[in-house]
Amino acid sequence: MHFRYDGANPRTIARYGALAAGALVVLSLLFGTGYTIDQKNVGVVSRFGAFSRTAGPGLHFKLPWVESVVEYSTATQQVAIQKSEVFTADNQGVNVTMLVQFNVPDGDVQNLYEHVPFYEQRIYTLANDRMKSAFGRRQVSDVPSARSLIESEIKADVAAQALKLYGIEVSEVQITDLDYTEAFRHAIDMMTRAKAEVTRSEQLRQQAVIDAERQQIAAQANANAAVAAAEGEARSIRAKSEAEAAATRVKGEAEADAIRAQAAALGASPNYVTYTQARRWDGRLPATILGSQPVPMMTMPVMGPMNGH
Repeated sequence: MHFRYDGANPRTIARYGALAAGALVVLSLLFGTGYTIDQKNVGVVSRFGAFSRTAGPGLHFKLPWVESVVEYSTATQQVAIQKSEVFTADNQGVNVTMLVQFNVPDGDVQNLYEHVPFYEQRIYTLANDRMKSAFGRRQVSDVPSARSLIESEIKADVAAQALKLYGIEVSEVQITDLDYTEAFRHAIDMMTRAKAEVTRSEQLRQQAVIDAERQQIAAQANANAAVAAAEGEARSIRAKSEAEAAATRVKGEAEADAIRAQAAALGASPNYVTYTQARRWDGRLPATILGSQPVPMMTMPVMGPMNGH
């Protein structure tokens, strides 16, 4: 038994081709019209490449082959600048690593789609340029202490320009690393030691001032005590002198009163002198009596003859 093949029937081929094309159309309609937008994203629907509308999170439909969708994240995003070399005002090189965080507002995605298709690269370039400008205004020795101030300056400048040019909100700028040259690190080490010596010298100076003040206070206290002691001694001597003078005066007045009393007694009684001599005589006669010297005698009362003799 033999089979003969005369070739494919053109009608059959056409029929199968139409069926395949119809299946493709159906599949395209099924899988090309529906799409979903994730949370914290916004979809931009374009028709033949031109902006058509935006779509929020959820399930949406579009015209197949005519419309396409591009998603934009509205969550916080960041670009990282890795070890970008900058130069300070004194021409010293520093490699800087910096992070820039930003947000894309829902209402600005159309502007980004139409005018800023590569906005992440624009933010990177803008931040890198402002970073070089901020470092270029400072001496390299001032960079470590002014790090937070440099971050604030870069953030303020980048945020203003990004909002004005792209409608993007910059929320944070952080310098994560500074890589200095070996010569600068050595200079920083020497400067740190010098500052430490200055600080130590200042502490010693302040301690010396404190010690001097303490000594001055102690000396003043000793001087005050000496003055007080001298004044007390002077008052004591003055009081003693006044007391002695008063005693002398009282004694003199007493002696004067006694003399006046004796004089008054002498004038009142002629026998007062004889009485006084008798009080002071010890009952003994002088051992030697000169020829012209009277013999001390006591006037004795004359007694009459005794009765019966």
